[in-house]
Amino acid sequence: MILIFEDNMDIALVVKRMLNLVFHERCVITCNCVVAENMVLAGEIELVLSDLDIEGHKGQGLDLIRKIKRFMPHTSPPIVIYTGLSKGDSTYNEAEKFSDSIFEKSEISLPQLCKELCRLIKLRAR
Repeated sequence: MILIFEDNMDIALVVKRMLNLVFHERCVITCNCVVAENMVLAGEIELVLSDLDIEGHKGQGLDLIRKIKRFMPHTSPPIVIYTGLSKGDSTYNEAEKFSDSIFEKSEISLPQLCKELCRLIKLRAR
């Protein structure tokens, strides 16, 4: 199952629908860091797709991936970040260290993002 950590439901639902319909992947959406962390640590998640900034909680996506990497340094699911932040931002730069892939929202289309997610899932399954 793919975890979509996103507070913008329009974006989350489009990504979820595309992953379901095109790639036949099951997804869950949340913007609650505790819920997301518990699902990952319980082993329910094969891949994390996270925005870095959840409204009202700047950097919460970064907090989530830090926790995942701290508790599962060698066994964490692949982590893909997509963000409105750019490469010069300190939060972006730190997230880049913890993630398998990071994309600026303005530089990647949803189909490209979904293909990258599925590529990482297939690599993980090998």
